[in-house]
Amino acid sequence: MSIKCFELRSSLKQKLKGRHLRFDSAELDEILKTHNYFNYFNGLETIFLKSNNPKDYDNIRLKDFDNLYVFDKEISHILVNCLDEVEEKLKASISYNFCKQHCTALNDTMQYTNKNNYMNPRDNNVSSLTYCRYSANYPFASAQNRKIYDEFQNYCLFKPYYLSNLVNRNDHIRVSFYQDPNYVPPSDVAIYRDAQRNENRNVAVPFWVAIETLTFGEILRLLHYLQDDVMKEVLNDFGLTLSKRNQFLNMLDFLLCLRNSCAHTTLINRFRTSERYKVNTQLISVFGLKPKNNSSPASVLKLFDVIKILSYFCDVTRLKRPIRVLMVKNICSMGIKKGHEINTKILDRMGNDKYSSWKGMLSGKEYLL
Repeated sequence: MSIKCFELRSSLKQKLKGRHLRFDSAELDEILKTHNYFNYFNGLETIFLKSNNPKDYDNIRLKDFDNLYVFDKEISHILVNCLDEVEEKLKASISYNFCKQHCTALNDTMQYTNKNNYMNPRDNNVSSLTYCRYSANYPFASAQNRKIYDEFQNYCLFKPYYLSNLVNRNDHIRVSFYQDPNYVPPSDVAIYRDAQRNENRNVAVPFWVAIETLTFGEILRLLHYLQDDVMKEVLNDFGLTLSKRNQFLNMLDFLLCLRNSCAHTTLINRFRTSERYKVNTQLISVFGLKPKNNSSPASVLKLFDVIKILSYFCDVTRLKRPIRVLMVKNICSMGIKKGHEINTKILDRMGNDKYSSWKGMLSGKEYLL
């Protein structure tokens, strides 16, 4: 495949006309001004092509592209809201249960920056403060968890200037509010330094404030480092026992992939996870997942399967309406036969070509780990 060169909008219009797309010229002009051509047309056209060489649309209107594009944006928006709910619950659970264990006194406010209160996945020394009993067989240590396994010391909470950066990079966290003359920082916790690198040892920001600034990826990494006494309580908040630690962390791997895809405004109907994200075998069994790569360990999940995983954490039934609306729009626009054909293609691209399977999955079914 050769590198494609820049084209004027007028040239793009002629290209679409040559592919027999039916459109109003003014409407197409507006689409080309407001949307990325690659996402809007190239990203969706395989659903509509009658032939690929030369490319030819089968009696397709600009409105048909628009229906599918709007649908994609709507489900992406719903998924972002779902993922926000999961992230909020994770942050609330982690900060509460960690603080209950390590930060109950004033002088312990910053203990969440003390790496000795966590476990290092590589640490197999039973006498070490950061000993990890899972070290010898850490899940996917050569795949998606490689950095988590190898770079414990580099985690953001353990950086020398973590507290200074936390205050300086977040306008809502002000030194004047988070200092107390009675606070005396213990050893091994972050200390606040001003722009001139002068220490102010009376500054401490509680974990439940600081954790709101962490990304979903940083939260997932933090979960890997939680000691079992804290992790047990977090898992309990999600209806799981400590024995399900690996499954829980792997489920969040795929929610992180979905979160990143939504954040980058790519077409969510084309979503699939990278081959480097391996799938726990118990998750495959419990959720009935269908990884594209069935080698051991399996990898590559499409949207349908990741929504199944998401449904464990929150209500995904809100996705039913936009899917149903798109199915109806396609049939009304293209007729029953052609509409069903297009509907099957888009559902298949998302991971399951049967509308009945989507309705069943989005009915509120509960999966038990």
